[in-house]
Amino acid sequence: ARRRPDLVVKYGPYLWLDPGSAEVRAYTVGVVRDIVRRYDIDGIHIDDYFYPYKEHTRRGREIPFPDGRTWRAYRQKGGTLARDDWRRQNVDLLIEQLYKTVKGEKPWVKFGISPFGIWRPGNPPSVAGLDAYQELYADSRKWLVNGWVDYWTPQLYWATERKEQSFPKLLDWWVSENTQKRHVWPGLATYRLPPEEIVNQI
Repeated sequence: ARRRPDLVVKYGPYLWLDPGSAEVRAYTVGVVRDIVRRYDIDGIHIDDYFYPYKEHTRRGREIPFPDGRTWRAYRQKGGTLARDDWRRQNVDLLIEQLYKTVKGEKPWVKFGISPFGIWRPGNPPSVAGLDAYQELYADSRKWLVNGWVDYWTPQLYWATERKEQSFPKLLDWWVSENTQKRHVWPGLATYRLPPEEIVNQI
């Protein structure tokens, strides 16, 4: 924020690097490359923040993410995608670049992601909840299907018997989408579920 304020936007109480900027993506990939080169690490793991969760005014109105500058630049260069699709493409590019960079530096270092546990409501059919594809512009299923990870840790933070976010149904769905046969290690919510539920999930 101090050295390159042009790459940063304020959204809610936080400062964000705008994924719509090619410079931001290159900066992020450069940081990861530096870590992989200089340290004897086993893996690089990222959480589910791509575009941020929506901020709202006190009256409950959604506050738009302030990426107007990069959106206009994209359109002026002839970009034809709708804004939501453009945002998803920005994240796709970052994930693919991160995976290829890690493997290019040290093929034995693992790259993994823990996305929000629901890709889209209705997948599988009984599931309802936040639509990370629409809300976070995270087409996480695409990254798994394309093999841009070595392991996959979806945040399945719900109880086994919970109908609309069933742990086993969501886990089975993710495994069925794992066409590249990557490791699937579900994320468990030890901080919000009783110990016997965690044992059953394991």
